[in-house]
Amino acid sequence: MLNKIILVDDNAATNFIHKKFLEKAQGSREVVSFQMGQNAIDYLSDCDNTIPELLFVDINMPTMDAWEFLEHFKTIERPEKDKAKIILLTTSLSPQDEIKITERTEVENVMTKPLDVASIQGVLKRYFPLLSR
Repeated sequence: MLNKIILVDDNAATNFIHKKFLEKAQGSREVVSFQMGQNAIDYLSDCDNTIPELLFVDINMPTMDAWEFLEHFKTIERPEKDKAKIILLTTSLSPQDEIKITERTEVENVMTKPLDVASIQGVLKRYFPLLSR
């Protein structure tokens, strides 16, 4: 079980559903969700908050999309952030996004949403095998 997972999606219902599936999958002790990328960046920049091991970030959001989020995330001056796994979420992957993904080394994977318990368990086994035993 991870200590913390962050969800960043402008759709509150998607965050709610993903949080419930994470609880069922026993994925994390704490799940924090944000509907705006800037709020997540502010949270992650605050040294009083622990950096999560895993972030799920929706690609298409108003105000700050995933690409802008990643640019801001890179500027956070906390060395432990480099251990965080970032997975982008989408309902459909555009050709432009496919190109951007190949250029982003900090992105572990892209998954179609909504997630479910099985897909979350797959992420945990793939990226955190020692915790998934």
